[in-house]
Amino acid sequence: MAEQCLVRLRQMTVEDTEKIVAWRNKEFVRRNFIYQELFTKEGHLTWIREQVETGHVVQFVICLSDGRQIGSVYLRDIDREAGTAEYGIFIGEEDALGRGYGTEAAKQALSYGFTELKLRKIFLRFLADNIGAEKSYENAGFRLTDRRERVMTQQGEREVCFMEIDRDTWERRGKKRMSKLVSFVVPCYRSAETIGKVVAEIDETMGKMPDHTYEIVLVNDSSPDNTFEVIRSLCAGRPDICGVNLARNFGQHAALMAGFRYTHGDVVVCLDDDGQTPAEEAGKLLDKTEEGYDVVYAKYTHKQHSGFRNFGSKINELMTRVMLGKPKELYLSSYFAARRFVIEEILRYTNPYPYVIGLVLRTTKRIANVEVSHREREVGVSGYTLGKLFGLWFNGFTAFSIKPLRIATAMGCVTALGGFAYGIYTVIKKFINPAVPVGFSAMMAATVFLGGMIMLMLGLIGEYLGRIYISLNNSPQYVIRECINAADEKPLA
Repeated sequence: MAEQCLVRLRQMTVEDTEKIVAWRNKEFVRRNFIYQELFTKEGHLTWIREQVETGHVVQFVICLSDGRQIGSVYLRDIDREAGTAEYGIFIGEEDALGRGYGTEAAKQALSYGFTELKLRKIFLRFLADNIGAEKSYENAGFRLTDRRERVMTQQGEREVCFMEIDRDTWERRGKKRMSKLVSFVVPCYRSAETIGKVVAEIDETMGKMPDHTYEIVLVNDSSPDNTFEVIRSLCAGRPDICGVNLARNFGQHAALMAGFRYTHGDVVVCLDDDGQTPAEEAGKLLDKTEEGYDVVYAKYTHKQHSGFRNFGSKINELMTRVMLGKPKELYLSSYFAARRFVIEEILRYTNPYPYVIGLVLRTTKRIANVEVSHREREVGVSGYTLGKLFGLWFNGFTAFSIKPLRIATAMGCVTALGGFAYGIYTVIKKFINPAVPVGFSAMMAATVFLGGMIMLMLGLIGEYLGRIYISLNNSPQYVIRECINAADEKPLA
């Protein structure tokens, strides 16, 4: 079968028996299956002989683009006269869970069932407490039915849900999603004169990529100029452009979070509104995701930012490396592409202090860079002031790391040991030379130093507590005043 994204399917053979049995007997696989008895080699060989070879079952092994085998997907109880079959899947490698591989495998299995087997309807069953299953199946095209059953498992009585998809629904979905859908998210602030050019460049770029369809989400972060009026005009007659207007200025990362909730793409590309991040090179990011990376950041050969912004970027890079565990060789920027499952995971974060880089770093380690050019700003100046940059850095490490508190603890220990050592030194010195006067200056210096350190640590602890308090008060990430051409919003996690 043709490769799609990171997954391809190949027909299962007898040689796969040991691997299939081992996967199927893993505890994290068995607990999510209705049939939970241990598999045996003999039982699987009987399954092949009586089900697969007779045409009642078609079974595939799921392979990644690098050839690694991670699980199996199958269509069973195939009734060619009625045109129905039951779908099933298991991912046997635990590190492959939650990466969207199951969804991609399901899409390919459905394509095989409806095109090769000429089926009219495919259904599936899953245990209702298998939290991730319904979302994965829904992304593949299945829809939940009203049918429910109760079954006995090794964990006791559990509820079984049913989902299904028919050929007509699959074909309609296929026409819309035959190509890979790319979502562009652009946070906008003081960009009335530039955002039109950015959209035009996206249109021109994607027009050269016939194997991709695209949508654009423009988020106005309560810009004081007429940016949203420009967005409104861009949305007119363009259902593929969604305009989101925030009620007040929440910052770039909150604007990105708002935009993510209106995306539907297999890959989401984020870029700036000032034209400095070249949309014409988006293909480089998309191609890199095809190599197996979950997130791809643009790395600029030469940045055209001011010295102030470049200094801020270096501070941000140091903060993310020390506080958030960013690999030293990884370059981070506002121009990046992320696969769908990464965006879904990011959207689970609902606290009022979003920091997209931190959310990406805690979601996946499969991150890469590609080199792109960086343009000079044509209009205006950067909206990042020193205060905003400082707030961004502070938000990054307080929202996603407790290392500052650990550093405070370490500094407290070092200071205490230093004070203890100095006390011993003072006593010994007094014994050696009783005429040595007690130093008022030294005492005041130590007092001021220790007092400053204590206040700094208390302030840091207070910042953490304050953020907890604000989060418990359900302070919003953003507030939307108006949406244009919004098909649907992703529900909050």
